[in-house]
Amino acid sequence: MKSPCLPASRFLRSLLALAAGMTLFAPLSRLNAAPPADFTVEAPATGQHFKLSEARGKYVALHFLLQTECPYCLKHTRDYAVKSKDVTDVVHVFLKPDDSEAIKKWSDAANRGDDFADLSIFRDPEAKLADQYGIPGGFKFHGQTVHYPALVLLNPAGREVFRYLGRDNTDRYSYEQFTAKLAELKSKPSVGLPHYNLGPDHLALSGYDPVGYLTENKALKGQKTISTSHRGVTYYFASEDHRKAFLQAPDRYLPTYGGWCATAMAKGEKVEIDPTNFKVTNGRLFLFFKAFYANAIKDWNRDEANQTQRADAHWKEIFR
Repeated sequence: MKSPCLPASRFLRSLLALAAGMTLFAPLSRLNAAPPADFTVEAPATGQHFKLSEARGKYVALHFLLQTECPYCLKHTRDYAVKSKDVTDVVHVFLKPDDSEAIKKWSDAANRGDDFADLSIFRDPEAKLADQYGIPGGFKFHGQTVHYPALVLLNPAGREVFRYLGRDNTDRYSYEQFTAKLAELKSKPSVGLPHYNLGPDHLALSGYDPVGYLTENKALKGQKTISTSHRGVTYYFASEDHRKAFLQAPDRYLPTYGGWCATAMAKGEKVEIDPTNFKVTNGRLFLFFKAFYANAIKDWNRDEANQTQRADAHWKEIFR
């Protein structure tokens, strides 16, 4: 019988962790699991829900906290909550695998003081999400065997771009380290650049203003004299105010599927778009093909929820 084959990247992470002195234990079911395309978690104390697909267009930082009482987890959570409260293009999701009552009690401690009134702690039942993201277990803590503390960063398309695995309870990735890493990631040309729908000089959206779609619900022609480059892609803007808004949170305004027709992407195809034929749903910009004989947005609107799910899955496959 052949042994299950461990993906090279995950094998390397496990090997490095062992070299650092960690005692890792991961059942085969987890090692072979793939991160979910979408998931929803609930905060027992507030009833708030977080759904990954609704955060598309923003970076998402998943903080896998330890089960049981953990002062370092509390400090880590409060530090990130205070320092990131004015950051609009990153969502921090704090996850604990404890039961609902334990999380409610822990949330009360996390929310002491006015600065923490809106901080939600989400439940990861039986650490299933931690398993799906390949967070190693085997950490002995307070008489229990739990997962190691970890931070997983997803880019605006929902793909993992960075992770940090703590060696023990005290080993955490500081907020200052996180912001430095995020700036580094944002400065690099996108690995998906060859897959984007771009014109000469890597111009996106045929020169239309990406901000106008979301803030004014209009397709506004941008000006070459008001432009910027983000991760190797050039964008034009209709006004300096729009350019400034883009620079503050660029990933918020990027088109889905690299600027290809959303309806075609639901079939796994790259098809050109008419930049004036668009739709904004849940803060995401969708673009569509249009000609005198066909308008792809009509097919999209017949079943938008399922079309979105299929298109998201196909676009994710392109980057594998």
